[in-house]
This record gives sequence, structure tokens and C-alpha cells, in this order.
Amino acid sequence: MKRMHAALLGSLSLVMLALPVQAATAAAPAKTVAAPAVDPAATAALNRMGAYLRTLKEFDVTVYSTTEDVLDSGQKIMTNNQVHYVLKAPNMLAATVSGDKIKRHYYYDGKTFTVRNNQNDFYAQVPFTGTIAQLLTEVEKYGVDLPLQDLFRWGDPTAVTGKPTEGIAIGDSKVVDWDTDHYAFRQGDVDFQVWIEKGDKPLPRKLVINNLADPAQPQYTAVMNWNLDPKIDPAVFTFTPDANAKRIPFMTPEALAAATAAKKPAK
Repeated sequence: MKRMHAALLGSLSLVMLALPVQAATAAAPAKTVAAPAVDPAATAALNRMGAYLRTLKEFDVTVYSTTEDVLDSGQKIMTNNQVHYVLKAPNMLAATVSGDKIKRHYYYDGKTFTVRNNQNDFYAQVPFTGTIAQLLTEVEKYGVDLPLQDLFRWGDPTAVTGKPTEGIAIGDSKVVDWDTDHYAFRQGDVDFQVWIEKGDKPLPRKLVINNLADPAQPQYTAVMNWNLDPKIDPAVFTFTPDANAKRIPFMTPEALAAATAAKKPAK
């Protein structure tokens, strides 16, 4: 079975290249200048959204998502998931991921990062101090990829993200109860669309990603319900194991593969 990589590939600091304008002369007719590949209105919308996200000091957001799995036969199967994030900037994060195939918790209290798998009651911990964006980069070496984690990189001016090569404003759109502006972008092997709430709180409300690197072009869709005035108990960021919880070590994918191979009986 193939699996779509659901990392959000948004960009908040696009660099627009000015196209030279040819002046008309008496000897030759004026040349038509092609429109920029990235519409300045689309660029401005992403910049405004990112700037607003950087002002948020604490929030919780629930993400309802669907991911397409592509079977070897080519048939697409939809998987449903729900992610609930609680965040207190700059260095506290809690997340619960639940869905058709997974249930998992993540905790970061500014000192320790913990992953707990509820299905097996195992957990792993690693000490760390730093911002949430720095944490997300650090834990990638352990194969940890939090769903829709680029929501937090969108709000971090130090994050390095790619830049779309094409971008257009689609128009007005209603997402659940929110009035939004709809934009579409192309970046490398990914097409993505984002719906941004109108008004003075330009929050991303919906995201659609198509993986062009796969001939089947599987799709990821997410709708986001934000709470900007949460009542947060600081204890939510710290994991306290119960009596039956078993601690296991964090391992890089390479170390895990080596350990698994070592356990296989010799032929």
C-alpha cells in the first residue's frame, strides 16, 4: 500500500520577481507582458495569515482530516483522523491524534518531549529545551512527524519553507460557518489550496494537498476549528505515566531497523 505524505508545504515569505515591462516604440508594437506566476494577492494573503499567527500566544485547534491511501490495484481508500492541539508559545505543546488507524498523545512542557501510544500503553521521552518549531525539527531524526505541524512553522519567522512557483486567488468560499478567501498554489511535486478566514482574524480554515509525485495523486484534506481564548491547565503539557505504562527508548529509524534485523533468527 502506498501512503500519501501529508506534510503541509505552505510559505509565508514569498519573493516576487519583478517582470520587466517593454516600452512601446514607434518602430515596433508594444509587447504583451505575461502575468506573474504567483498572484500578488495570493502572496499577500499568505503573508498576512503568517503575521497573524505569530501574534497568537496560546490557542487550541481541532483538525478534522482525511487522507487517501492508494491500494496496489489503484483504488483509493479514505482514512479519517482528528488532531487536537493545545499550544502556549513559545515552548509548550500538547496534541492528541485519533482516527481509524491510530491513537497517540504528544506532550512538550519546555523540558521534556513525550510520545504515548494509547493502544499499547507505551511511551518514549527525550529531554529538550527550545521553541516548538525547534522541537519539531529535532524530533524528525526519531521519525516523529506530528500531523499538520507546519501550522506552527507558518507562524515562525525563522522557519525555512519552500516557495510556491504558482499561486492564484480563486474567490469567496464558505467553509462550515466561516466566510473565507480561497487560494491555490503549486510548489514542486505538490498542489495545495488554502481557505483563509475573512476579516481581522485571517486563520487558515481549510487545506487541501495533492501529491503530484504519485501517479494516483492522492489527496489530503483538513478543516480547522480554532479556539483563540482557551482555558489551559498547565498540567496538560506534562506527561505523568500510570502504573501500567512502559517506557521505551527513542530510536532513529536507522537504529530501529538495525535492532529489528538483529532480532531476526539466522537462516
